[in-house]
Amino acid sequence: KTSARLPASGGNHILILGEENFLILMIKAVIFDTDGMVIHREMYFSQRFSQEFGVPMEKVLPFFKNEFQLCLVGKADLKQELAKYLDKWNWKKSVDDLLLFWFEHESNLDKKMLDSIKVLRDKGIRCYLDTNNEKYRVQYLFDNLGLKNFFDGAFSSAELGFLKPQPEFWSAIHNHLGKPDKSEVLVWDDDKENVESAKSFGFHSEFYSGLDAYENRMKSLVG
Repeated sequence: KTSARLPASGGNHILILGEENFLILMIKAVIFDTDGMVIHREMYFSQRFSQEFGVPMEKVLPFFKNEFQLCLVGKADLKQELAKYLDKWNWKKSVDDLLLFWFEHESNLDKKMLDSIKVLRDKGIRCYLDTNNEKYRVQYLFDNLGLKNFFDGAFSSAELGFLKPQPEFWSAIHNHLGKPDKSEVLVWDDDKENVESAKSFGFHSEFYSGLDAYENRMKSLVG
């Protein structure tokens, strides 16, 4: 396929030429996966906590396999559930201190990605985060870390009540966006299953494999 941007007001028209037909897209919103695209981590909290404080993984992982799964879809409160594990994990400080240790070590922003997002917003394209995450980390990333200055909003599994790659996740986002034409929404994700589910829902979706490939692809999509 080849593509060329058509000059137009109110959006970015894309002419995608195929063997027998063509499709004109107007990208009005781009949805970015959070962890792996905008945020990078060296290791998961469970691994870091186990290593730094000498708590065996077999004592840490049950929380993430059970209570945390409910937190991810907004059916349980992370602070309340973590409080039950403080003694088991030999944590002497508060729940808030534990969350700060957790979140601060998973907050490495990709500055080049944020620069590219600013360019998109300057063109009038709305940019959003999406994430399978519980509410406190989303709030930390958006408010404390300042991602609210780079995005028009954030869609989390805790807020929506569903996880990627469930189709209901994309449907809820579609509703929050005001039910635009699905082809006007571009989704980027570093998980192929999520990319395929977004595509099946009707969104234009792309697999993220790295910044260079992303930038080259975006040049062909939005100029």
